[in-house]
Amino acid sequence: MMIRLIYFFITVIVSGFAQAGVTPWIPFELENGHIKVPATVAGLDSMAILDTGAQGNAINQNFIDHHKLPLAHNGNIHIKGMHNTERKKLYAKVDVNLFGIETKLSQLAGINLGDPRNSLLIGSGFFSQFVIQIDYPNSRMRMVTRDVIDVAKHENIKTQRHKASGLPIVQVEMAGKKVWLLLDTGSNGGVLIGRRLAKGLDLISPNDTQVTSQGVNALSEMRTTQLEELTFGPFVLSNVRLTYPEKGHKLSQFQQYSHASSAIKGKKVKGVVGFDVLKHFLVTLDYARGHMHLSVPEKL
Repeated sequence: MMIRLIYFFITVIVSGFAQAGVTPWIPFELENGHIKVPATVAGLDSMAILDTGAQGNAINQNFIDHHKLPLAHNGNIHIKGMHNTERKKLYAKVDVNLFGIETKLSQLAGINLGDPRNSLLIGSGFFSQFVIQIDYPNSRMRMVTRDVIDVAKHENIKTQRHKASGLPIVQVEMAGKKVWLLLDTGSNGGVLIGRRLAKGLDLISPNDTQVTSQGVNALSEMRTTQLEELTFGPFVLSNVRLTYPEKGHKLSQFQQYSHASSAIKGKKVKGVVGFDVLKHFLVTLDYARGHMHLSVPEKL
């Protein structure tokens, strides 16, 4: 249903811009690093979060409980968060109005999205349909058809689709080492990596600040410090927030993809890059094909 919804939305919007194949700029809210757009769910006004790091769509269990919604429950699913994996309910035939298009969504996992004003988390089904431009400094976004722009020709940061999950991963450089990270608009931090890697890069100090991280399933104790430099495509950023697990806590890692019939393996993903890095850029992302271009827009 989500794919049909987005396809219809793009068809309707782009039809007025047939020659250009580009939607108008759509404003969004940035709250705690999350991209939010208005949505009506079960007749209630709310906000939907757009998340490149999510393989599917989800509904906020707090939203359901707060409004005491009698939504149909049609099974369960195991959701892998950043800190652990939990079994969650699946909801079906939920009335949704997103971008002015009314539909019913099914296979919505019930997860914790905090504030009950947040209703939905929209993942890969949305991003895969087109090239998306996210202008963080100006809090706006638009969709572009692939016949208008070939992002691969303009790519200025190494980007791929993770072979096992299909999610976008990018190569960065920190402390002299090149590392593959998940590109995650749903993460409000800077760079999140495992403790073992942080130790190997000599990035751990006893003076690092202890923080609590909220994943979709659970809380985890973490430590945070500052990266002196992060090379992100053609840009070098200073004093980027780096987070890693406290001793005795773990970060869920992507499994390295491999197939019995092939000697080719996927990239080892070591963590996540999020809002604290992305906030500087106009991100042009071809999610389905794994290509990205970064630029710094003028502030409107």
